[in-house]
Amino acid sequence: MTDELPATGASPTTGTLPADPPEPWTRLVPPPLRPIAARFLPQGALLLAVVTFGSYLMGLVRDVVQARTFGAGAELDAYLAAFAIPEIALGVLVASGLSAPFVPIFLSLRTRDDRAAQEFAGTILTLALLIIGLATPVLWLIAPLTVDFVARGFTPEQRDLYTDLFRLMLVTPVLFALSDVLGEVLVAERRFLGYALAPVLYNAGIVVGMVLFAGAIGIYAGAVGAILGALAHVGIRLLWLRGSSVRFRIALRVRTQAFREFVGLMIPKMASHPIDPLTFTVLGSLASTVAVGGITSLSLARNFQSVPVSVIAVSFALAVFPTLSAAAAAGDRAAFRRILVRNGVTILVLTIAAAIALAVLSRFVIQLFFRGGEFTQEAVERTNLVLVLLAVAIPFESLTHLLSRAIYATRNTLLQVLASVASFAVVVVAANVLTPSIGLAAIPIAFGLGMAVKVGLLVLALVPRIRSIRPAPDLSRPA
Repeated sequence: MTDELPATGASPTTGTLPADPPEPWTRLVPPPLRPIAARFLPQGALLLAVVTFGSYLMGLVRDVVQARTFGAGAELDAYLAAFAIPEIALGVLVASGLSAPFVPIFLSLRTRDDRAAQEFAGTILTLALLIIGLATPVLWLIAPLTVDFVARGFTPEQRDLYTDLFRLMLVTPVLFALSDVLGEVLVAERRFLGYALAPVLYNAGIVVGMVLFAGAIGIYAGAVGAILGALAHVGIRLLWLRGSSVRFRIALRVRTQAFREFVGLMIPKMASHPIDPLTFTVLGSLASTVAVGGITSLSLARNFQSVPVSVIAVSFALAVFPTLSAAAAAGDRAAFRRILVRNGVTILVLTIAAAIALAVLSRFVIQLFFRGGEFTQEAVERTNLVLVLLAVAIPFESLTHLLSRAIYATRNTLLQVLASVASFAVVVVAANVLTPSIGLAAIPIAFGLGMAVKVGLLVLALVPRIRSIRPAPDLSRPA
């Protein structure tokens, strides 16, 4: 558990960022290439990319087990749809308040008062568990009412199955609420390995559940596996925090400047956080009206398409987020701009190459992993169509992750929210307009259009934010 990197912070005397020491892995690179590798790979990016790729390999194993056990049919559609609303609830009530403001505020507090930073982390953890704990019974009661929103093409039998699976998996948001707070502390401390291993273990839990219990309880084995995976998700992060100086305690210290700023940044994100999961929930619902198995084809294609986005873009954006936050807190505009441009160019080059490769290999990969059992050739062709068109969106979606975190680092969430809302509107309108004429192909095309619009809006929003960067105020004072 010694994967952590030196804490990012500004020099208190100069207000500028110290140079990061070279990472150990750079010793494996030929000496002439080491300066290039150090320049274009932020600290932790390679580690995150490798482990994230491992997570997707485990996710691929999960998809293969699901597809070959249940086929691209009614039961698997119901199972996949049952994840949507609990994930949205977790995002709105908990994750939205963490992904944007937690790291910049936590790091700013730590530069002045470590105890205040720990109290802030404890307060956020307490609120996260309290809020999701109160929401869970409500979600249980409204489960049958959500099916028309998630999959309006379901039969009565699918609706009943969806409701049962939905309720069974309500255990997972509580576990993820705890894990999300732990994960943000790991990111702030650059303990990236413990952070990144959690999704690997989550997917492994689903696979174990399906392999062990599918014969006895059918599709319900996937829900049992999701619970096992969520337990492993939080467990690995608890284990990795043993080496941290942060000691979580139940607390509600809300009369501080830090908490007040956190709430101010959180509220816009709470309003917009459902947009990403809602996008594919709405698209999945539309797909259910186009073809039986449409949700499964979209889900499988999305899983493949998101591999380069997560392995490259999310890894880079997450690794560089603490550094961008520290640069903004120090008022170092030049460093902020340099870090942003360098990583943006690297992400763009790598993801364009990945998109081309994925489009070329799409049919081969789908046939290799899914053809057989209940997964027919028709399902292969349908999934291939969606994946090839989704690949076009990879570079655009990838840039949104870096640009969004850059805006968060300047302690603003509203601008990213407005860009997300506009992008969502483009996706929904385009999908509904195009579906009657071109069918399932309209869904990935609409998604690509939405991502392109979002990139443009984020760039326009970020330019004035960079110009306004100033040293951060002292947040350790009482409100």
